[in-house]
Amino acid sequence: MLALCSRMLPDWQSNDLNLKGYFIDAKITQGSTLAGKSVEANGLRHLQSLFLVEVVRGGRLLSPVVPTEILQPGDRLVFAGDINKVMQLHHFHGLELFADKDGLLQRELTEVVVRQESIVVGRTLKSVGFRALFDAAVVAIRRDGQNLSGKLGDVTLAAGDFLVLAVGEDYRQRHNISKNFISLSGVEPEQQLRGCSEWLAVGSFMVAVTLAAVGVMDLLQSMLLLLGLYIFSGCITVNELLRRFPLDIWLIVSVAILLSFALMNSGVTEWFAQQVRQHASGLQPFYLLLVTYVATWLLTEVVTNNAAAALMFPLGIGLAKGLQVDILPFVMVVAFAASGSFVSPFGYQTNLMVYNAGKYRLSDFFKLGVPMALTYGAIVVVMVPVFFPF
Repeated sequence: MLALCSRMLPDWQSNDLNLKGYFIDAKITQGSTLAGKSVEANGLRHLQSLFLVEVVRGGRLLSPVVPTEILQPGDRLVFAGDINKVMQLHHFHGLELFADKDGLLQRELTEVVVRQESIVVGRTLKSVGFRALFDAAVVAIRRDGQNLSGKLGDVTLAAGDFLVLAVGEDYRQRHNISKNFISLSGVEPEQQLRGCSEWLAVGSFMVAVTLAAVGVMDLLQSMLLLLGLYIFSGCITVNELLRRFPLDIWLIVSVAILLSFALMNSGVTEWFAQQVRQHASGLQPFYLLLVTYVATWLLTEVVTNNAAAALMFPLGIGLAKGLQVDILPFVMVVAFAASGSFVSPFGYQTNLMVYNAGKYRLSDFFKLGVPMALTYGAIVVVMVPVFFPF
């Protein structure tokens, strides 16, 4: 289906090399050896994988930058290129990057994508108070398919922008990171266990699973004991556990379970099942399975897939009980439909990530997404009853 519909996508081609790479802002401070000398004399035209695209001076924009341009204190130098080569700018005395303050640049660099619902969308780094809000400083910005210009702090951020962050010690404890950004790399550095700790972690896990499998104790009890062993043995720390705990997923699943119990305890599920028995008892379960899929799919196009699944899960169970059939086909249809967001760029993370990168429009997603959604939906609705009979 992708091969057949790909011809409907726009074929953007550009010879502008500046569209590739990150937008990096650096300032010439007072007393810098760069001041009073030309761009050529300072060696700024011979950087590896970085290109000086413009100079911001007193509110004026100098672009393109000629080799004979004499640099002055307070000039903002705007580079474009490979973010991995940014540290070579430290070789120039008095050239300060946007994230140099407080030594954040000496820490690891983390790449993130701005979410559609982020509070930074439509605002500049200065106006949003980025450093205080996230304990991170923006080293560079990339907006695929578009040139950025001016000071880094004055750029109005948009959904889908790529940011490279120099993060502080408190960055990973901030609960607003996942709400505003999609982390691509560097957020959770892996720490490998070695020696006795490695054998302890693997061996105790196998013992815990075996005890649960043979019925000595419940799986939940064995996993809790295993977690306690990991903490007391130093295989994992409490802080690391808190950082890695999927709070958002836990909340969504908990709310779905609570909603399900609330519907059952209040009698709503039984009432709904009774209504289904009275008015839809003559219908084939397949038709209501199709309705469940369509409702979940429409919901996942406007909200996240987790939220769509949480909302539709109790209703699917109610339908199955009303028809007096196995609930598993309805549960599986909800799960598949919640992951079938192809029409909207805002319903799924990967859609948003390629939205700006491919210079797509909403109409592009619609033209390609509708055939994909229909094909995917047809396969799911037909095959789920085959593998999970009513």
